[in-house]
This record gives sequence, C-alpha cells and structure tokens, in this order.
Amino acid sequence: MARTAECAAPEGSQDRDEWMTVIEMQEYMRAGRNKAYDLIWSGEIDSYRLGRKLLVSRASVNAYIDSRSGRN
Repeated sequence: MARTAECAAPEGSQDRDEWMTVIEMQEYMRAGRNKAYDLIWSGEIDSYRLGRKLLVSRASVNAYIDSRSGRN
C-alpha cells in the first residue's frame, strides 16, 4: 500500500479554510475517490495525517486545478 508524504502543518496555520478532508476534496474537484487518493499518494496534492484523518492542502488542490486548466 502506498503511503502519504509526511507534511507537517505549518505552525499556526491549521485554519479550517486551509485544509480539507479527502471527501471535501473530491466534492471540490468533482473527482472520484480513486483519483483523489492517486493524487495524494503520488505527491501531486500535499497532505498530512492528523490522527486517523487525512487532510489535504486547499492551496495544493487549487494549484493542481490551475495547472490542469492552463491558468497560472
């Protein structure tokens, strides 16, 4: 099984708007479960584990979307 890259949440930036769950990411991106986890495991989307919960960086998701849509 693939493992997520360890990425510590920056000090003082655990604001609810900066991180989202994988399910929230799926809804935000309109992507399926497998695609969401593939992006996380490949390192294209930054993530970190908080207990049993896997959180992803909203900025990283936006950067991925922008790179795919051709926006800079």
